Amino acid sequence: MNNLKRLTSLLLALVLIFGLSINALANAHSGITLLLNGRKISLDEAFLNEENQVMVPLRMIGEELGYEVIWNEDWSVTLSRENNAIHLKIGESKVLINGEELKLEFPPLLKEAKTYVPVEFFNRSMGLVAGWNGKHQILKLSQWKDNEEYFFTMDEENKDKQDELVKYMESLQKYHNFNGSLLVSKNGKILLNEGYGFADKEQKIKNTSQTTFAIGSITKQFTAMAVMQLAEKGLLNVEDKLSKYLPDFPNGDLITIHNLLTHTSGLVSYTNLNEFLKMDISNRSPEAVIDLIKDLPLNFEPGKMFEYSNTNYVLLGMIVEKVSNIPLEKYLDGNIFKPLNMESTGMYSIDKYHIQDATPYVGFLELHPVDDELVLTQAFGAGNMYSTVEDLYRWDRALKTEKLISKETLNKIFEKYISIDETNYYGYGWMITEEVNSESKAHHGGNTFGFTANIARYPESDLTIIALSNMGSYDLISLTEDLRAIVLDKEYKMPEILEKIEIDDLSLYDDYTGRYELANGIYINISRVDDKLFAQVTGQDAFQLLPLSESRFFAQEVDIRIEFIKDEEGNVRKLTLKQLGMTHECKKIGDIEEQKEVELDPEIYNDYVGKYELAPGIIITITTEESRLYAQLTGQNKFEIFPSSQDEFFYKVVEAQIHFQRDEKGTVTHLILYQGGQEIPSVKLNE
Repeated sequence: MNNLKRLTSLLLALVLIFGLSINALANAHSGITLLLNGRKISLDEAFLNEENQVMVPLRMIGEELGYEVIWNEDWSVTLSRENNAIHLKIGESKVLINGEELKLEFPPLLKEAKTYVPVEFFNRSMGLVAGWNGKHQILKLSQWKDNEEYFFTMDEENKDKQDELVKYMESLQKYHNFNGSLLVSKNGKILLNEGYGFADKEQKIKNTSQTTFAIGSITKQFTAMAVMQLAEKGLLNVEDKLSKYLPDFPNGDLITIHNLLTHTSGLVSYTNLNEFLKMDISNRSPEAVIDLIKDLPLNFEPGKMFEYSNTNYVLLGMIVEKVSNIPLEKYLDGNIFKPLNMESTGMYSIDKYHIQDATPYVGFLELHPVDDELVLTQAFGAGNMYSTVEDLYRWDRALKTEKLISKETLNKIFEKYISIDETNYYGYGWMITEEVNSESKAHHGGNTFGFTANIARYPESDLTIIALSNMGSYDLISLTEDLRAIVLDKEYKMPEILEKIEIDDLSLYDDYTGRYELANGIYINISRVDDKLFAQVTGQDAFQLLPLSESRFFAQEVDIRIEFIKDEEGNVRKLTLKQLGMTHECKKIGDIEEQKEVELDPEIYNDYVGKYELAPGIIITITTEESRLYAQLTGQNKFEIFPSSQDEFFYKVVEAQIHFQRDEKGTVTHLILYQGGQEIPSVKLNE
């Protein structure tokens, strides 16, 4: 993968439009919908308490799961089934599970003669896989599934290696806030298969090895498999022109299926267009995203170079549907998922309640829920699947057999068709890496706004590492390499402890401020606001830098290290930026061009104070303190804004402006936020 593109696409502070509360977006529903082992059950009696916890009637679900539920005179409840006994008491957080004590974050309560418990109870006390979709008010509860395949056997002969992996992951979860699931297999035996952190922080739902996550572009390898199955049956040929299946598609006579599979079509990726962010998520037809790009000129002549484009795999999904005469979801389910026993894998569809368990988040050490539905409804064959680490391991094992296609066809999938850079190539839905003094690797990542996924297969050592996270842009690449090093007895470093130190001489920060060049047209602005240092990448929000030393910094919002480098004379000439296992040197090119600040009568600031709605659940709050004006976006820090004229203000920590708008009576009625080339109107709310 092109390292610069990977950096600039993943170097992320809180994305302005999407850093919002899922529950704030919740639609009006008549009640909470329960999916119990995939079966829809109405939960009209469930409710959200004052702490926004989903409280669920215990007896109904307990009996649905085969428990005998007994109410005791001391206001306690006993649930029993076979050899399991669970004892809880109204108002007490302590729960006894077969005599062992567990403490819940929120205690059971009694309401209208019924016992209600938080979702956490079912997840932790009853061992259910749980998920909560706050936007659509859907609660998912699933009983644990036994893995009967032989390749799920734990490797009992490598206990030391297992302990080493566990130690590393526990450290990563503690110091780098890893939330997700991980599976490591060597020679067809399990070394590690665990969940970490929270599937939903607010509901205190834990991740497990059977929690489902959106897997983003890992979907592409399944779409590619579908294409090759159809090719093996003689129903299509990879050299077929796109025009054979979509006759009216511009340049369809120039683009082959092979070009689509290998990202050599020259087609613009629809996800790079601002229009994509404005799409109607209720229109889930793949033609809707294709309409965004089909009349745009090609970026290059098909077949001449590699350029990753999600458009390619949307078109491939459409071709699969056209050739098979069934929906892509149905094709994948019948020809891949069911044959491989991938019962927890599917394509996202809110209408069918086909959704992941985990709640998506953005951030790093501090997390904020994010609405991922736009990506999941519009990605189609390019990235709208969800799965578990265990199901993806079933997929990995099947790729060592001829269960889905012949070995000859399978080899075509993993062939190095086009060079990405010096060591990376692209096959059909897979990247292939060949480095000096290292074995080859077939791998692919997946990213949505709030999920990150990675699958890596090392065929020579029969090592497989699958990592899924409900944190957008989490560094699973470095994680995968470290875990590989542990298994193969290579050198690695434990996760760095990130602890902020106190800086005695804050004038140091003045030496660091300025504009640094990351790449052509992409800059990092370093600015100081009072006693804090901020970084802002072109087109993104500012984030605070926290000192690890006098010259080295980290951030809460994104997994990044920045170190300022001085020359022999003690002047700061550059910084180094480390992320995703890469290091970039950024030369200081000058000071930040500051807008001219004008003086206004602070009394006028009262005209602007209030809440402004950018979108449902996304609020800009304007406040005034000590003759200063501040703006705060939902889920983000509060920043001072400065007047460039009456009603027009600018940020110093980020390249953005706010212009307040008045009606004919002179009353401020709304504002317009200017950032990243966008104009975003926001209506002032009546309070």
